[in-house]
Amino acid sequence: MLMSIQYAGTLLGRKAEIFFPDSRAQVQYTPSGQMRWSVVDSQGHVSEGCEQLSYLQLSDSLHFLNWIEKNGFTVSQVIDSASGTVQAFWSYADAHSETGHRSSMFVEGRFRLC
Repeated sequence: MLMSIQYAGTLLGRKAEIFFPDSRAQVQYTPSGQMRWSVVDSQGHVSEGCEQLSYLQLSDSLHFLNWIEKNGFTVSQVIDSASGTVQAFWSYADAHSETGHRSSMFVEGRFRLC
């Protein structure tokens, strides 16, 4: 599957760190449009993966990314590489939810290119 891409963005081929309130992610955006990631949560648990990105560069410093993980966890992010911020929207399976058996949340974080 090819990456959905609007503009050959400046994140591709770069590495970054993202700091959320309860976790830290190290990510690599490959030139072919994949994102390799490793997350350490507040309990020290490590998760890793490689996802196919949909990526739209909105301006010189604003980036919109989206991906769906194998377990159905869906992530959308707006990254401002100039201000070092990231706004994320997470959607995930939730058997107890009355809204399509899914729940969601917004999460703010800090972003730093390596």
